[in-house]
Amino acid sequence: MSADFDPTIDLLTVAEVAELLKLSVPSMRRMQQRQLIPFIKVGGSVRFTRSDIVSYLVKRRVKTID
Repeated sequence: MSADFDPTIDLLTVAEVAELLKLSVPSMRRMQQRQLIPFIKVGGSVRFTRSDIVSYLVKRRVKTID
């Protein structure tokens, strides 16, 4: 097991992330397939870490002009 692995990590499904981001599941799957958002493959399933989702949102935040 990798030293970086944390078994308490919060893994989310495509549907859970779609709900969190207020997107449709197909939109979320397109983002994942285009590798626009970090994900983890667990067997045949796709999972996302909550910290990756937060990081993704922070990077996409548009700041005000003033």
